[in-house]
Amino acid sequence: MKRIIRMLVFSAVAVYLTSLWDRGFVVNYDLGVYVKASFLVALMFYLVRPLSKLVLLPLNILTLGVISTVVYCFLFFFLTRYFGLINIKEWTFSGINLLGFAIGQIKFSQTANIFVSAISVSTIINFLEQLI
Repeated sequence: MKRIIRMLVFSAVAVYLTSLWDRGFVVNYDLGVYVKASFLVALMFYLVRPLSKLVLLPLNILTLGVISTVVYCFLFFFLTRYFGLINIKEWTFSGINLLGFAIGQIKFSQTANIFVSAISVSTIINFLEQLI
């Protein structure tokens, strides 16, 4: 029971943090919709993703994990397209200057933003898993 609650909390935090920095990742913050979206992300991350890694293990080994990322992005596309709880659209990153490094303006198409959002949510959940 504790693991299930932790999965839901981590997914909710990852969805919220991703929506803060990625303006093309839009989530309706109505409580019911947000809980459903977090539940679906948790289900996708903790159930579907490990099963796909197991089934696609030979391809994961050959491609050094690229297939796993593509599958996760496809699952995110499926989540946005058929459930409609999360909307991922085009987005223009305005750029940043941090510690002497400058990243200029970047325009992400919807497909590229699906990849960016999926990688962001996955990274945040993995980071939270490592903390606890």
